[in-house]
Amino acid sequence: MAALDGLKVVDLSRYLSGPTLTMLLADLGAEVIKVEPLPGGDPARESGPFHGDESVYYMASNRNKRSFAVDLRSPEGLDLVQRLAREADVFVQNFRPGTATRMGLGAESLRAVNERLIYVDISGFGQRPPGSALPGFDQTAQAMSGLMSVTGTAETGSLRVGIAVSDSATGVFAAVGVLAALHERDRTGHGSVVESSLMESTLTLMSYQAQKYLSLGVVPVQDGNDHPIIFPQGTFRTASGSITLACGNDKMWRRLGSVLDLEHLIGHPDYVDNAARMANRGELRRLIEERLATRTAEEWIELANQAGVPCGPVLDVGEALDHPVTAGLDMVQTVQHGTLGPMQVLGQAVKVEGSSEGWLRRPAPVLGQHTEEILGELGLPAWRIAQLRSTGVVS
Repeated sequence: MAALDGLKVVDLSRYLSGPTLTMLLADLGAEVIKVEPLPGGDPARESGPFHGDESVYYMASNRNKRSFAVDLRSPEGLDLVQRLAREADVFVQNFRPGTATRMGLGAESLRAVNERLIYVDISGFGQRPPGSALPGFDQTAQAMSGLMSVTGTAETGSLRVGIAVSDSATGVFAAVGVLAALHERDRTGHGSVVESSLMESTLTLMSYQAQKYLSLGVVPVQDGNDHPIIFPQGTFRTASGSITLACGNDKMWRRLGSVLDLEHLIGHPDYVDNAARMANRGELRRLIEERLATRTAEEWIELANQAGVPCGPVLDVGEALDHPVTAGLDMVQTVQHGTLGPMQVLGQAVKVEGSSEGWLRRPAPVLGQHTEEILGELGLPAWRIAQLRSTGVVS
């Protein structure tokens, strides 16, 4: 039995933050009903590129869910969603603040008829002014949180991280909130509201960069691939391409010096501790790369790791997904899609004992794939389901 078997989740979220949350719950065994508004469903379905007729963007965060396609503009459609919420443990939405309440799907109205309901409210910049007035997208949160300001180099200027890191992080943090709320419900018998936003999540990811400013008043800048407070730690050129080295402390620096035959630098006043190495990292980088140029990346990776200095290749996405380490972690899985046939998807980042066997139950659904099945579970007779379908309330 999976950890979250029996947990019922109604998911009205779109794009990536909310769907990431509900996918994590589904991967651990929760039953997730993805409510998609007609006519087009989750707007993520329109985002290319496409695998056949299916959006790669959509499929990346909607596995293990069932799709319920309904007209949210009709009173009958909203009534169906409210009926689903009455039987749910968790309700998730990431509409702009205030929208769900105006639809009759706000926390107060749904919890009034289901006191055990955990209501998840995801936004771009929070539920209160001034942030509640702002529309929220991943790139905006990356820019306003300071994340872009520390990404890149002085030459490139601020850069967006190459993935939707604010959306994804918000889904992960919201999942933590849901699990905490479930634990609290076990004690009290009552559900609660879980709030998460792209801005809060990304600010949290800023970690020591934020604390550097809060404690010292220092505004961090771009350091490229170098670690902003530790050196040598970053990417370095070898005779056959770049590697990444991570000397997290003086002990590792001494090990690296021995591997590189640079023992004479270990106790040198310019490099004796991290503060000195940071102050002189331009020259130290030159000396390290001068030595690295004498061997291939593969040779240095083996030597450094044998010495206990974390070192690895800089891989592209294809190389990373095809790497033996990835295979050993079972991070690429195969699932049977209804229209695409066998397809590969990413595996689980967290593997819970008892929840990992058979966790990949279904691929991301096609729009409305499970609508009639779900209506039947609500107790609607076949004639009523046919009537709702014929009038366009469901599809």
